[in-house]
Amino acid sequence: MSGSRELVRSNNHGTGTAVAHYGERSLVPSDQMDLSGSLSFFRRQLKLILIVTGLALLGGLALSLLVGKTYLAESTVMLTNDAAIVTQSTTATSPQTALSAEVVDTQMEVITSQEMANRVAGALGLTNGVDAGERRKVLDELQENVSARRAGESYALTIAYQAEEPEDAAKIANEFTRQYVNWDVAEERQRNEDARKIVAQRLAELRDQAQADTQALQQYRIQHNLLSTSGASLTEQEISSYNQEVTNARAAAAEDQARLRTALAQLRSGSVGDDVGEALGSPVINSLRSQEALAATAVADLSAKYGPNHPQLIRAQSQLDEVRRRIEAEIGRVISNLRAKQEVSAQRLASLNSSLSSARAKLSQNNDAMVGLSEVERAAEASQGIYETYLNRYKELIAAEGSEKANAQILTLAQTPILPHSPNIPLNLALALVIGLGLGILAAYIREALFNGVLTPDEIEREFGMPCLASIPLLSSVDTAGEHPATAIQDAPKSPFAEAFRSLGASIDLASYGQAKVIAVTSALPNEGKTVMSCCLASVLAAGGQKTMLIDCDLRRQGISRLLNMQAGQKGLIDVLNGSAPIDFEQYVGDNVFCVLPLSPSKEEPEHLLRGDEFVELLENLRGHFDRIILDLPPILPIAATRILASRADAVVMAAKWRETSRFAIRAALRRLPPDQVNVAGMVLSGVDMKRRSFLDPHDPYFYYSQYKEYYA
Repeated sequence: MSGSRELVRSNNHGTGTAVAHYGERSLVPSDQMDLSGSLSFFRRQLKLILIVTGLALLGGLALSLLVGKTYLAESTVMLTNDAAIVTQSTTATSPQTALSAEVVDTQMEVITSQEMANRVAGALGLTNGVDAGERRKVLDELQENVSARRAGESYALTIAYQAEEPEDAAKIANEFTRQYVNWDVAEERQRNEDARKIVAQRLAELRDQAQADTQALQQYRIQHNLLSTSGASLTEQEISSYNQEVTNARAAAAEDQARLRTALAQLRSGSVGDDVGEALGSPVINSLRSQEALAATAVADLSAKYGPNHPQLIRAQSQLDEVRRRIEAEIGRVISNLRAKQEVSAQRLASLNSSLSSARAKLSQNNDAMVGLSEVERAAEASQGIYETYLNRYKELIAAEGSEKANAQILTLAQTPILPHSPNIPLNLALALVIGLGLGILAAYIREALFNGVLTPDEIEREFGMPCLASIPLLSSVDTAGEHPATAIQDAPKSPFAEAFRSLGASIDLASYGQAKVIAVTSALPNEGKTVMSCCLASVLAAGGQKTMLIDCDLRRQGISRLLNMQAGQKGLIDVLNGSAPIDFEQYVGDNVFCVLPLSPSKEEPEHLLRGDEFVELLENLRGHFDRIILDLPPILPIAATRILASRADAVVMAAKWRETSRFAIRAALRRLPPDQVNVAGMVLSGVDMKRRSFLDPHDPYFYYSQYKEYYA
């Protein structure tokens, strides 16, 4: 029989290795993207993620309800260039700049400035009768709660204010709007008024200075005889006049002298003066010449009629002589006039030359004074120019008074808000949802990282190098009737629960080539379902027609004995081993397919009987009468005898509770089962929740339970 167990062990090891290799081949990654692992993770941890998210939502809701409410009121203003249009014609104190993004940003800073807060506080009377500290607090609160933003790329600004009372929010927001709109007007009016005062004061000073400089110029001209009405000095004008007069006098003197010389030359040549130019042009001489012609005619006529002594002829000759004397006398006067005129012209020329020389001497004296005159004139002109500039500026400021216009206009005033702005419950809940999901996923990752339980058959093969013989479902996850596991096999032999144990029996047979008669069921730790597993496996094997013996070997818990409600005084395994109640196989077995050898309740724990030859002999005797012997062993880690009992079996099945048994505990238990002495056929997952199992690995057959569960109906 010992050789038979060795053969089973050897074959089982070979089978286990084959299963392990098969598992490894099934885990070879492919090039196709597989999101099933991530989906499985989220499905596994969905409950934790939902709990954390729900707590975050509750916290966000509680925080939103506990935090004080604030209301937000908004008004809108539009920036314009109206002030710039006005000041283009009046040349205002500060030139207006064209609207740009920088200008709009500056206006938003103006709205939230301390100066604007001070204006609003003063207009609303918020700082009346308070000390400096309270005033500062009021201004800081106004600055903190007011905000301004630009509507897209437009020149519209939204002014918003937050307050605990809706009426206060609207009132203060509207006051900020009015103060801002009137801010440019007030500032421009104040600048114009200040500039007007400065210009007026400076204008009076410049007027006095201009008058003083003009008076100094006139006094300098008078002092140095530089008076002029045509832009030149009097001496220069006088010299210019003298030059013209001298020229004219020189020409007139030359003309008079020429005429005199001509007339004298004619007289010296024997002329009686008839051909002298002045005589020819004299009306007196011309009249006398006419009289002479008449008198000569009369003499000629009388001479022809009468003799030389005729009285009429003599009288006519006397008249002719008288006329001729008078002509000679008149020519003498003409010559005398020419001589006098020539002398007058010469004297006038000499006088003008003398005056010109005197003026030229005086001009040389005034040239030195002209240098100082230029400086005085420039000073006077500069003073007058500055005065006129300030005078024009003063007139412009006077004209601009009252024409100031704001750079902004109100589009809408703030209305009293109905709903609070803060807390924003939908936004807070949305943030809490996002934060909760993040924390939930983080908690799920941490839980997954710290999780040491066993989930799938692939993990068993990968972690421990042995096959997973079966996965025993949690009865409540496959059967809503809720029968006890010990009776579920008989009540529903076609259920998934019963099929799982049939699968376990088949896996054990495949692993041992059908040669494992004595099958031990154990676990690393207590409460991992090994007793229910032993009982149900024995029941399934017996239902399959195999004579099956179920032996309770757990002296501490006596799980099968308690399950069968063994009473004190009843005979059991210990009684058989110590010889007080030997088994009568013909009577004990008979036609029974399923037999149980329990432990009778006792305070004693004769562990030596199980570890000794008595138990080995019992198993040898049972082999001849039963097809299968199921041993319910104690857990490996707390009970040392388990390792010896396990070595008595042909195959050992280690139970591990799904999601609860630690991998470290399993490894520690396996290290206590030497492979050359204990044939561990594989592991069995117990208590698998089939509803949650579908959330795990698609390589697990139970992943598809929802698709074939109707097959058990």
